[in-house]
Amino acid sequence: MNFIKTSLLLSVFAFSNISFGQEEIIIIDKYQNKKDRKEKEIVYNDNTSVFKFAPLNMLVGEINFGYEKQLSKNTSVDFEFGPTLSKISLFINDDHLGVLSGPAKFERSGLGFLASIGYRFYPSTDTEALNRFYVSPIFKYKVYNHTIEDVSGILDDVGGSNTSFNFLFNFGYQKWVSELFSLDFYAGLGLGYQSLVDYNPTSIVVNNDFEYSWDKDADSGARYVFSLGIKVGFGQK
Repeated sequence: MNFIKTSLLLSVFAFSNISFGQEEIIIIDKYQNKKDRKEKEIVYNDNTSVFKFAPLNMLVGEINFGYEKQLSKNTSVDFEFGPTLSKISLFINDDHLGVLSGPAKFERSGLGFLASIGYRFYPSTDTEALNRFYVSPIFKYKVYNHTIEDVSGILDDVGGSNTSFNFLFNFGYQKWVSELFSLDFYAGLGLGYQSLVDYNPTSIVVNNDFEYSWDKDADSGARYVFSLGIKVGFGQK
């Protein structure tokens, strides 16, 4: 009888230890799994597209609007568009008084436009596209137009231009300040092709009289281009 009681007690004691041991292991595993899930938690965006404006670009005569649309978890497409203004100055100098014996050149601001398209890749594994660090190849077309006047009234007005087609590789960081407001910082380097067209007054003597005309001054070629700026974004869910 004592042997049976002793065997039962040992069995109960061993079973209790095994049960408690298994329960303790389960608690540790749950805690570790919860911790791992927290460390690997992906930050998802509430916005799938962003409307943007680049305020600093007004310093170079661009009224630059933008739109970025998420394509996949790590990619997006980015557009820029808007008008350009040339020959911008702090003060308007429109003083043409005086006696002019020949043509006198004066350049006025003109309206042009810009357009670009870029493909963005967001490499981070714990966020979606439209958030944090990105790299982006960009193609951008931009034209500045201006009017060239002869203030003497001898020659008719003509138009000049500054046209560029650029390829840039931008690096940037888009940060969401609030649920629907973002700041997009970027900088880049690339190559571009620029074409300049301008006119200057010229004259020749015919039968002891001066004949005046515009002499076209055109130049074009490749160049290095740089980008640096910030865009203010307004998200759309």
